[in-house]
Amino acid sequence: MARDATARLYDVDANSVKMDKKVGTIIFRAKKGKLVDLDKLHESVRATRLGDSTGMALKWLDVTVQGEVSAADREIRVKVPGSEHDFLLEDADKEAERGPFDRLKEALARGEKVVSVTGRVDGWNGNWTQFLRKLPGQPRRIVVKDFQTAKP
Repeated sequence: MARDATARLYDVDANSVKMDKKVGTIIFRAKKGKLVDLDKLHESVRATRLGDSTGMALKWLDVTVQGEVSAADREIRVKVPGSEHDFLLEDADKEAERGPFDRLKEALARGEKVVSVTGRVDGWNGNWTQFLRKLPGQPRRIVVKDFQTAKP
C-alpha cells in the first residue's frame, strides 16, 4: 500500500519505486525535471489509512536535494530550485570530529560551491498513527550524511 501510494504521486517516477520487504524499505526518485513534494508524499501515505496494527512504521526518510547551499546567520540552508522550499542543514553528531556537516562547512568556507546534499529528514519517523497525524514541522531540517561540490 505505501509503495503504491508513493508510485501514484505525479512527481515520482513510478518505474523507480522499489520495495524490499526483507529490509523494509521503499526507494524511489523524482521524475526528470520534477521535485518530490514532501507535503503530498505525507498526504498520499496518509490516504492509505494504514494503522499501527499493521506493524508498520516510518523509520526514516533519506533525501538527496540538488540546489544552492548557502550560509547566513549561523545557519546553513539548501534552496530547492524551482520552488519556495528550502531545508535547514544540521549536524548528526555534534560531538563527532569532522563529520559530514563539518566538512560541508569547511567546503563553503573555502568558497566551494555545494550543489547537492544527502541526509535524513528530521521528523519523518515513528509509528504510522503518530507520524500520519500531522505533517512534520517547518522549517524542514536535513541531518547531513553526505554532499557534493561542483566539479572545477
